[in-house]
Amino acid sequence: MPSEQEICEKLGVSRTVVRQAMAGLERRGFITKQSGKRSAISYPKYNGSLMQNLRGFYEDAVSKGQKPTTRVLDLDVIDAKGDYAEALALNEGDRVIRLNRLRFLDGEPEVLVVTYIPEARCPELVREDFTQQSLYGVLAEKYKLAISRGHRTVEAIALDRADAKLLKLPPNSPALLLKSIGLLEDGRPLEYFVAKHRGDRSKFHIDLVRDANP
Repeated sequence: MPSEQEICEKLGVSRTVVRQAMAGLERRGFITKQSGKRSAISYPKYNGSLMQNLRGFYEDAVSKGQKPTTRVLDLDVIDAKGDYAEALALNEGDRVIRLNRLRFLDGEPEVLVVTYIPEARCPELVREDFTQQSLYGVLAEKYKLAISRGHRTVEAIALDRADAKLLKLPPNSPALLLKSIGLLEDGRPLEYFVAKHRGDRSKFHIDLVRDANP
């Protein structure tokens, strides 16, 4: 943002007026101020439920009045191996659809997410255009598949150079790494994803319930 002096000169107002206005913007979360540095615009954080919300990124953002958009980085079919073969209960070499996306909120890059889905569950999924539609929406409408429960973990990481560049951040910037296995009603795994959320614009909350029989 412009300095206080620049704003005073441009608008023809006193520094006291500018400081009062800036303080109000800071209280409302629209800007951040750091000692010795210029104020910066503060973007709304993506606020997700870590454990109890099984809506997708698109549905969750829309419900909060935000505008989600997507850039598809890769959409292909690969052999299952390693973590995602285990998460999806597949054998090494089974075919898996891999969907690699960069998700935006209100025009700003928010999260990198790679999703793996068994090709046998929805073989035509690789032909879909996920820049214009929700993955969960396609699974529900075209394949009658819906995730009913799942397992998620979250940890703090530092972004490597390639991921940081896509998210418009310096290398080694903090991020939240979210791993999730989505299960069908019968317990079969349908989806495994790995998401890297910007640390400066993301937060997750957890609802806790006390065990009635400790």
